[in-house]
Amino acid sequence: MTEKSSLTAQVRDAYDKSADQYDSAGQLVFHPLGKMVADRLELAPGERVLDLGCGRGACLFPIAAQVGPEGFVLGIDQAPGMVEACGADLAARGLADRAQVRLGDIQSFTVDQPFDAISAGMVLFLLPAPQQALAAAAAALRSGGRLVATTFPTENGRLAAGWESAEILAEVLSAHLPEGVDDPWRLVLGLGGPLVSEESTAAAVLAAGFSDVEIQHVPARSRFESIDDYLAWTWTVTPRMQWELVPPERRTEATDAARTALRSLAGSDGSLEFSCPTRTIRALR
Repeated sequence: MTEKSSLTAQVRDAYDKSADQYDSAGQLVFHPLGKMVADRLELAPGERVLDLGCGRGACLFPIAAQVGPEGFVLGIDQAPGMVEACGADLAARGLADRAQVRLGDIQSFTVDQPFDAISAGMVLFLLPAPQQALAAAAAALRSGGRLVATTFPTENGRLAAGWESAEILAEVLSAHLPEGVDDPWRLVLGLGGPLVSEESTAAAVLAAGFSDVEIQHVPARSRFESIDDYLAWTWTVTPRMQWELVPPERRTEATDAARTALRSLAGSDGSLEFSCPTRTIRALR
């Protein structure tokens, strides 16, 4: 197995395990960002939209609401658990007539007919080959179609200022890793490669076949009632991959250390404000 395929499998397995609880512990974080993606697509009733890395539908559901009963949304995700859970949510909400989900690798996919718009919410940075995903997205869009994606800004190979809680957690977990595993951020691939800066991100989108690239920064924030709520949430999203690098027998110790380290960010009532500055990308085909 190549390093890229190994990393892809780790991402898939982590999100598959998280599907039932994804972004559900404490305050929801990605749903407001998904609504922002839908709004930035400037959708019209009846349009066809492709949602890459659909997860539990943070982008998909607001998109389905905006395209209406005459529109259509197709979500693609590589984690079977996410696809199953999102499909069940669609059926429960009575949206199966206008939205579907399917299992697939967004770095390599084809569609039967072009779409009017494509969303990719908080997923490109998890891909070993985001350029391939962008090229596949361009091929799946009609001429004049729109792409809106979200990722995160970085500085010097780390998350940009504002992600203090994530950096503290990564530092704590680094001290509890087995010998030979020394960088829990290696699984967050957007910290290197083509998405590392605003300039390189724009260049990657242009190279994939898009034009009129616009990049903005959104100072998104959320709030957890307690540090324990925040730590529970980290097991349901990307940091789960970092937690799983810690040997099971050391996880209680790591959790206690993380709880102590995060107290510097907690309010007087014990709550924790989670800052997640976000980079939004909008482009035309």
